[in-house]
Amino acid sequence: MPQQADSVTRRAIEREISDVIEQPNLTLVGLCYTLWGEVVAARSIGATVDLMISLMEEVRRDHGVILSELVIEVAELPAGQEVELLDALDDALDSACATYRFPRPSVTLMTRPNSYESPSADRLAASLRGRAAVLD
Repeated sequence: MPQQADSVTRRAIEREISDVIEQPNLTLVGLCYTLWGEVVAARSIGATVDLMISLMEEVRRDHGVILSELVIEVAELPAGQEVELLDALDDALDSACATYRFPRPSVTLMTRPNSYESPSADRLAASLRGRAAVLD
């Protein structure tokens, strides 16, 4: 079990996922996670991706559903760390997918607009150009 989620939190997440899967008019296709503060640092993203892929594998194992989408929302992107973040994300996906023998999901990165002017979204978009194939 990944170290990022304690057992109580993990059980709560698993219950929520099960509740969604049991709804007759809903189809769960992926998971979403918001990175905050220091967690956004590239050195910390591995644990987050590991947690998400392990949860996706549990859904496959327990419910027979393969989740194919992973959405990562970046609350605040530290300036100058865009390429480092993308490289760390790519490495973390490779590692977690291999560890859990889970097919690599499609990844969507989102930035959260701030009330003050911030070029985070523009910097991330510039870093992503030409890399979409790497993350899918």
